[in-house]
Amino acid sequence: MIRILMGLRVLARMCAFAGLTLLGATQASAQDFPVRAVKVIIGFTPGGGADIFGRMIAEKMSALLGQSFTVENRPGANGNLAANTVAKSVPDGYTLLFVASTHVSNGDLYANLPYDPMTDLVPVALGVSMPLLLVATPSFPPNDVQQLIAYARQNPGKVTFASPGMGAPAHLAMEMFKSAAGLDIQMIHYKGAGPAQADVMGGHVNLQIATFAQAMPLASAGKLKILAQTGITRSSLAKQIPTIDESGLPGYHADTWFGMVAPAGVPVPVLDRLNKVMNEVLTDPVVVARIHELGAEPMGGSREHAARLMQQEQVKWRKVIKEVGIGLKPE
Repeated sequence: MIRILMGLRVLARMCAFAGLTLLGATQASAQDFPVRAVKVIIGFTPGGGADIFGRMIAEKMSALLGQSFTVENRPGANGNLAANTVAKSVPDGYTLLFVASTHVSNGDLYANLPYDPMTDLVPVALGVSMPLLLVATPSFPPNDVQQLIAYARQNPGKVTFASPGMGAPAHLAMEMFKSAAGLDIQMIHYKGAGPAQADVMGGHVNLQIATFAQAMPLASAGKLKILAQTGITRSSLAKQIPTIDESGLPGYHADTWFGMVAPAGVPVPVLDRLNKVMNEVLTDPVVVARIHELGAEPMGGSREHAARLMQQEQVKWRKVIKEVGIGLKPE
């Protein structure tokens, strides 16, 4: 009996030592991370918001960490093709995914996804938020949200909205606006923001929700008029433009955002290191100035903060998707 007890004590010490050794090795590997190139996959085409901000952040992280961060575009299915690839990659921190806000709604938009956006991928950090603007063709009679609501109620089914695609942030934002105000606005879906914007400028469609970078120059040139912005508070980029929230629909909030995620299972010290470096990038004065030039705001913060925001966003858009009955083909 004594020998058995002594044997158990020795075994316990060996297990404890092994655990400490493993912990030490993990901490050491996190301190050395990365020792080779990191791949950042973006699920959208070059030139869009996700691509521009993803490349900007990856380039600066590469400089700070002294390793190459290679960016690869894998567009398709609203980011799902890229997300599935990263979700199934080795969880070592060397394959990351730069996502748009559609990341949290894809699980409700698409049937039978081969991955779970909220459990198979974990946040590294939030990147930037991009306020959106509700704009109209210059000849459209309403000049603000209250006038738009009154006009749409007087003309049910006659007001038109140019959507850049089914399930896109602008589409969901307008569906939420319609639901909150109880309006009958006709959706016209396009393949991208460019064609949608062209028809609004041409007077063929009444309304669009666009980014600051898209809309502000055109509004200054008199090709569009701005009715409101979609954030919960006025953006520092345009404090003169009222929000939809303060224009009669309290609680309305539909900014788009971008961030970095990794496969579930990446060691926490590696995630923490990536989070720390990404936050350094987002406080760099040169990077912040460039983000502002593009009509966006830097975000950053802890991994826990990113997870909370993503969960809140999923709940918000899930409600809209279910109310409207949007459903896309399985991917």
